[in-house]
Amino acid sequence: MLRTSTHRRRHALLAVGAAFGLVLGACSSDSKTGATTTPVTTATTTAGTAGTTAVTTASSESETTPGSTASTDTATSDTASTDTATSETATASSEVTASSAAGSAADKSPVLIAGIIDATGPSAGDQGNAEPIAKAWADYVNSKGGLDGHPVTFEFADNGGDAAKAQSQIAELEAKNPVAFLLLSTGVESSLGEALTASGIPVIGVGYSPAIWGGSIEAFKLACSTDAGAPVACAIPNAFPVTTTFGAVVDEQVIGAKAAGATKLATAACAEVDSCSQAEPVFAADATALGLTDTGVVKVSSTASDYTAECIKFVQDGVDFIQISAAGSVGATMWGNCQDQGYTGIFGASAGSVAGDLIKIPGITLAGGINAFPWWVDDAPVKEYRDVLTAAGITEDQYSSPTMTGVWGDLQLFAKANAKLSDNPTKDETLANMYTISNETLDGLIAPVTFTKGQLGANRPCFWPYILKDGTFTNPLGGLKYECYPPES
Repeated sequence: MLRTSTHRRRHALLAVGAAFGLVLGACSSDSKTGATTTPVTTATTTAGTAGTTAVTTASSESETTPGSTASTDTATSDTASTDTATSETATASSEVTASSAAGSAADKSPVLIAGIIDATGPSAGDQGNAEPIAKAWADYVNSKGGLDGHPVTFEFADNGGDAAKAQSQIAELEAKNPVAFLLLSTGVESSLGEALTASGIPVIGVGYSPAIWGGSIEAFKLACSTDAGAPVACAIPNAFPVTTTFGAVVDEQVIGAKAAGATKLATAACAEVDSCSQAEPVFAADATALGLTDTGVVKVSSTASDYTAECIKFVQDGVDFIQISAAGSVGATMWGNCQDQGYTGIFGASAGSVAGDLIKIPGITLAGGINAFPWWVDDAPVKEYRDVLTAAGITEDQYSSPTMTGVWGDLQLFAKANAKLSDNPTKDETLANMYTISNETLDGLIAPVTFTKGQLGANRPCFWPYILKDGTFTNPLGGLKYECYPPES
């Protein structure tokens, strides 16, 4: 596959970029598997690295000067401490949400954040949980004075994975004068760029399409481009990417496999949708670059009741890491079948797939990377995340997801940028305020980010590796440490 012509490879990569969000969303949206075990969320201090990636911990104390282009400003010290976000004093993440003095009233005019989500479509995954979690965040912020005295309100529109419906909803929501769009609609987001750009409203959220968030493909040295038909698009002008962007969400799969000790990889991809296997060229190139062996793709039916034949092949091939690029229900059935055939390796899942029933399968061993901070570690700002949501009645199943930690990080960053507002805030004001963000980490919740007026949001190549074993999540790097690929100099 890697020996195809440059033209064919670029054509394939265009398809990957357009469809990858659908894959990640679909992988976390499936029927009930019958599993009832909820993974234990404990921190780890186990040391580990993955290949040539940079291992870092974000710190909001850095004095790094932003470069001449929009930058992730990622720290690269291999000895960065996991203690960065564990100060016993008030953390930055808890303070940025309350721009008024503690206990002051949020008694100015309300500000609206409009949610564009796919809560019920074929690639919904757990995106529907964004509404209760965002509203719990708003209640917390408002109890501490809102955004400079302005209470935050939300209105969500569920497009059900229908692009035309989403376009219409954007127009309807825009008429209500929101100060930001919160976008979680991986199945159709690639078709929304023109409408979102025309609105001039700041766009925050979690997604994978380069047509909204930009990205790059390190394996083929492809940076984003604004040229029509480019293999990887750049972010739209009013998007503010924070979570891991396209390209790196494939890289994190292979890097997570190596961090977990795997050496020989395979992908089980759904046969019904071409996009399930379209990331294979990047996956294979990453494996080669990191000294691993990729045995290729095995296509499977998502409706099959048994995957014994596929498991026998994996065992005979000596595979010790199977990337599941299909619905979580496939992973659940395949795990049992492969165990019966003597498979002793790991299953792979990454980004938004690390959620729901897949992570509750009794005895499963999973590894990969996630695109937003780990919800299970005990660093202070993560404890705040869990405590606030638990107090609001949000269940562990609902908040145990990188999509939801991504939402929290986005909202915290928006609050940080908009700690000072006029009496009548507008989209133009909040858009301008986003460009005040410089080398910000929210006390370790996000990799450092800078937004510069006149420059498009930069690629976000950093992520958090994880291992799920015996019902317990760990970050092999410890705490909130993350990795970047390629390492930043």
